[in-house]
Amino acid sequence: MSLKHSSRMFNAKPVQKKKTTYTLGKGSKCRQIRGPVGAYHVRCRKAGDNILLPGFETIETTAPQSDAIHSIDALFRRYGLEGEDVFLAIAARCVQESRIRHNGFDFFKYGRGLQVLDIVTHDRQVDSLLARVCVGSNAVDRLPLLYQYFVGRRFREGSGKFFTPKSVARSMLNLLPLRAGMTFCDPTCGGGTFLSEVARLLQSTQCELVGNDVDRTLVGLTEVVLYLTCTGEQKWHLFCDNVYDRGPLIESYSQRIDCILANPPFSLPLESVGMRSALFNMGYRNSDAVFLDVCLDLLKEGGHLVCLLPHSIVVNTDYSGLRSHVERDWDLCGIITLPEGVFYLTASTTTRADIIHLRKKVAGRTSRARVYFANAPTAGIALNSRDPAPTDNSLDKVVLAVRAKGCIASLAEDSK
Repeated sequence: MSLKHSSRMFNAKPVQKKKTTYTLGKGSKCRQIRGPVGAYHVRCRKAGDNILLPGFETIETTAPQSDAIHSIDALFRRYGLEGEDVFLAIAARCVQESRIRHNGFDFFKYGRGLQVLDIVTHDRQVDSLLARVCVGSNAVDRLPLLYQYFVGRRFREGSGKFFTPKSVARSMLNLLPLRAGMTFCDPTCGGGTFLSEVARLLQSTQCELVGNDVDRTLVGLTEVVLYLTCTGEQKWHLFCDNVYDRGPLIESYSQRIDCILANPPFSLPLESVGMRSALFNMGYRNSDAVFLDVCLDLLKEGGHLVCLLPHSIVVNTDYSGLRSHVERDWDLCGIITLPEGVFYLTASTTTRADIIHLRKKVAGRTSRARVYFANAPTAGIALNSRDPAPTDNSLDKVVLAVRAKGCIASLAEDSK
């Protein structure tokens, strides 16, 4: 992995080296540390040792055993039930097992889930398997994975939608300078992974979570995930909207968001947009490029965007005009290049992505915060594989190094 600084970071091509290289700078001055792999040590944290953020801790998550999923699938098929009905039943059972009081759902089809449960729960085999999946602290973490198995396969091909691995989402969140009272948004929330990670990290800290997706069933998944994750201090508002139109989400939250965490649809062609987009007018008529203008509209001055974008946007000459335009409206905070195959588990694609950290410029102010540039060869998941077992996570180490070198602290200080 490497951390490197350049005077024009967004137009710089990532340099990959076998040696560990850290370069973190302020303005045009930077300091570089070179050495063999392992020369830079990150202190291991003990339980309760929160050296980064209040309440931060490594959360181990495991996918439900594949044999249990296949068994549930087979048992529900005995009753003529499959796909979305099975997922709704599992999610409804998770809600029941949580014993948390609720006042109904706006998007999640809880009633339908209960109806399906009524059909099968007399079956002891079904009840036993549901208990394995729906009970325990990891139940909420399993829901997006179960959704992908029972429902998500229908939109993988040609949709540009790739679910974000939790290890990547968690690392992206820890690139933000956090404080109480902030409003977080994911305009393409999918299964709610980013928003649930915010809720989990901030625990009982007051904040507002705003989610949106064009797919109503995904908004329902986000709703039940937040219901099972959030505390009473955390409020959330969900929308089912096309972010490339000026719909209810932008009308309600334009210029109001502090931080956006997102994984927008990659490389979908857009024939028209219902919002003002300079990048679209420049000829960049694809979903990931125009998404930057969506975020520019939603964020406050000084607000942060940490999102995944195709690697091609960062390095290809075809996007040089886009990068130059972005630097007029945004301060670059950092770029982390991810390895190929990060999305293979969730979408069977080898598409390569980078983590892009931008901050909306504040009128009349020049940023003096340190900029980071990094390469992470691993990300905590098996690459180009369907194996859900955790693996080495150099991305987490990169984020620890970024924080240890004061890059995130300098962003917080620069915002005052």
